[in-house]
Amino acid sequence: MLESMHHTISQKVAELFDLYTELHDIRISLFSPDGKLIYPDPTGRPDCRHCTLLRKALGMDAKCRELDHNMMHAALEKGDMITYTCHAGMREATAPLMVDGGLAGYVMLGQFRSEAAPVASPYSSRWKAEQGGDELQAAYEQTAVFPEHKIQTLLAMFRHMLEFIIGGQLIHHKDYDLIEPVIETIQEHPERELTLETAAEMVGRSPSTVTRLFKKVTGRSFKQYQVNHRLQQAAGLLRAMPNHPVAEIALAVGYDDPLYFSRVFRRQFNCPPSEYRASGN
Repeated sequence: MLESMHHTISQKVAELFDLYTELHDIRISLFSPDGKLIYPDPTGRPDCRHCTLLRKALGMDAKCRELDHNMMHAALEKGDMITYTCHAGMREATAPLMVDGGLAGYVMLGQFRSEAAPVASPYSSRWKAEQGGDELQAAYEQTAVFPEHKIQTLLAMFRHMLEFIIGGQLIHHKDYDLIEPVIETIQEHPERELTLETAAEMVGRSPSTVTRLFKKVTGRSFKQYQVNHRLQQAAGLLRAMPNHPVAEIALAVGYDDPLYFSRVFRRQFNCPPSEYRASGN
């Protein structure tokens, strides 16, 4: 397990990152919310040779770190992945990892070049003047390079991987394990009426403790989490089973009164179930 301040990160996340790196020769790095490197171990999987030379031989480590942190904050403000070309001519991307409304950390993709990038390193002249030789330029030419359309595919794959990691709950709050049996029951059996008292018995905690943990871990109360999951399941079923009556969908997620279900659904999605289904949202 990896840890990022208030969150636990499944080892499967590291395995996914490693597979992506092996396939495309592009490193994925995981940082804590305060910008500290969590994964990978820099000695086992260092920056590309070009960036290592810049950081160590030309003394640009502080400049590179400052850019990394600035881009992390820009991605957080945007609430989405951003891509950019760094001062060394490398393409990079960074994205905030938002889990249950809280920042679990940042993921950074890099470094690689576009085929449209200049053929020479932006610092090749300075290297020759200060260090002599063409070592930096040779390292620049050895970095992974892709046509622009391939870069867009790589970024799309990166985005989907992050969505899978978050959606698959491979990153969760450290207190998640305390209420995991309850969350799994809600997710696997939306049709089952689960009271707060029953949930508390399942995990050997008091109802007030379960209430506090749900708010802390998910950002929602126990009841809000249950209702939200039911309605999200209903929305998916409405799309997946367009010929099934709304009453049947309602019953599948625990609502035996279709009129009440419609009212609750409207509050969540700002339209009744039939309209939601027809609009294809």
